[in-house]
Amino acid sequence: MSSNEENGKSEKRLMSIGEVSKAIGITRRIILNYEAKGLLLPDKKEGTAGNRYYTPDSISLIRSIRVLQNLGLSLDEISSYYNGSTDLEPLIERLEALRDDLTQSIEKLKQRTASPAASVIQFLTLPAQTVYSRKGAFNGVEERKEFLREVFMEAIHLYGSDSSKRMFFIEYNLEHPEEFTCCISVPPASKGEHVVHLPEQKALGIFYHGCYESLPDARRELSAYAAAQNLSLSGTVRHTYLEGPPQHKDPANFITQVALVLQ
Repeated sequence: MSSNEENGKSEKRLMSIGEVSKAIGITRRIILNYEAKGLLLPDKKEGTAGNRYYTPDSISLIRSIRVLQNLGLSLDEISSYYNGSTDLEPLIERLEALRDDLTQSIEKLKQRTASPAASVIQFLTLPAQTVYSRKGAFNGVEERKEFLREVFMEAIHLYGSDSSKRMFFIEYNLEHPEEFTCCISVPPASKGEHVVHLPEQKALGIFYHGCYESLPDARRELSAYAAAQNLSLSGTVRHTYLEGPPQHKDPANFITQVALVLQ
């Protein structure tokens, strides 16, 4: 094969910086910034300030850098990752936290678009988590809401929040719904008064769309289903608030996950 033929094949395997930016959906400036950060070198460059060309390998690298950047990693972190000069555990933890946030957001969006009548009873796994918990005893919904807000502020001031878990929920016994425990998610390493480490638990649950005053209807529906299926219940009920007064003025738009913990 002649050198001209070889050069022709090589040229076909190259894309200009403009072609690459269009194919991947990023700007030329972003690619040049990758070069300035030492993450990338053009495979061919025409003159000192001339156009740049990239092979498939380099294009794949550009795309990988962009994916990691979109996941929240800085270019310095990406450089350290590729150079093998960083501890990967913190990066893994950050990506896992992002994954959990995305999962929760997707779940809420699915519930927002679903018809209330389409909510179905399902088996759940309630994750292990660390919570700041305080007990209360109120029959009225407004009193419960105010107590939950009070406990939430206490927890945030003392420990911060674990964003990888649902922010807050309440638990109570089937026989005594007026006596409940407010639980606020706090970082796993938290230790102190009122901090409790909850184990992973299996449960029966449903996503309820509507005002808080009607939540007992969902609880009764779950209890009836459990009885019909001969399921053994622990007696603990959990209300996890996905969307409520902070997001909506109309109670018909509230979304609450009601769960009965199984034995």
